Amino acid sequence: MSRGQVAVLGAGSQIGVFLVPRLLAQGFGVLAVRRGARPAGYPDFEQLRWQDAEALDDAMLSDAQMLVSTGPISLAARLVPRSRNLQRAVVFSTSSVYSKFASPDPAEQAQIRHIVKQESELGAVCAARGIDLCLLRPTLIYGCGMDGTISWLARWIRRFGFIPVAGAAAGLRQPVHADDLAMAAVAALVSPDPLGLEVPLCGGSTLSFRDMVVRIFTGLGRPVRILSVPPGLFAAVTRLGRMIPGLGGVRPEMVRRQALDLVFDDARARAVLAYRPRPFEPGPAEFELPGAERLRRLAGLADA
Repeated sequence: MSRGQVAVLGAGSQIGVFLVPRLLAQGFGVLAVRRGARPAGYPDFEQLRWQDAEALDDAMLSDAQMLVSTGPISLAARLVPRSRNLQRAVVFSTSSVYSKFASPDPAEQAQIRHIVKQESELGAVCAARGIDLCLLRPTLIYGCGMDGTISWLARWIRRFGFIPVAGAAAGLRQPVHADDLAMAAVAALVSPDPLGLEVPLCGGSTLSFRDMVVRIFTGLGRPVRILSVPPGLFAAVTRLGRMIPGLGGVRPEMVRRQALDLVFDDARARAVLAYRPRPFEPGPAEFELPGAERLRRLAGLADA
C-alpha cells in the first residue's frame, strides 16, 4: 500500500542518491527533482518520476503530501510555499550554522547568515500553513564520493600518496554517512505524530581530524603518510593556493578549524528518530556512486 507522494528536492545529491530507493522501499511514490533529466543508468522503478528542477511547476507538486529537501535550502524556501497539499517537510540544512556563524572569514559569515535567514523564512511559512517542519543539520557528510571534504582528502591521497595537516590537527569531527541521513529522513516521514524537529545529525564516531585522515588512508589501503605543517605556514601557503595544484579550494580558515572541535549533541534525534549512525570506517565504496545493483537492494528489490 502506498504511503503517499514525496517530492525529493536534490534527488541527485549525495543524500538523495540513497534516499530515493529507501523511500520506494517504504512504499512511497517519489517525485525526484534534480538539475537535468534522469541520471544515466539509473534503474527503472515503479512509483518513481524524475523531474528537471528548472521545469518544475506547481501542478507537479500538487500531489505531494510530503517533501524532503537535501539542499540547497534556497530551493525548499522557494517551493514549499507553492506546495498546496504539503503536510510535512524534512529539510536538510547544515551544522555549520553552529560553528561558522562568527567565522573570521567574511564570505563564510555572509553565507551562514543567509542560510539562517532562509531557515527562518521557511519556518515561518510552515508555521503559518500548519506544515510539520523537520530541520536536520548534518555534520561532515560522506558516503558516495560527492562530498567536498572527505572525498577531496581521498582524492589527494590517491594522487600524491601523502597529506599535509595543520600541526596536530586535533580538532574533533563526527563524519556522517549520507545513507544514515537518508534513513533519518525516512524515519521522520513515517512518524505518525508531528515532530517539529530542529536538530543536528552526527556520525557514529567522534575522532580528531588527524585520526579521520588516518582512517581514510586505511580505507583506501594506502600506507599512512601524514605531513604535519605549522598552522601559520600552512595558512600562508593556502593564500597561494591557485598556484599550487590541488589547493585551489583550501582557505586559511579551513586550516585554522583543524584545531577546533566541531562536535554536537544529537541525543534528541537518536531518541525521536531511532537514529543510529554507523562508525566512520570508510572503504572504497564510500568514494564512488552506488551502482544499479546496490540501488535495487536499497529499494528492497531482488537483483535484476
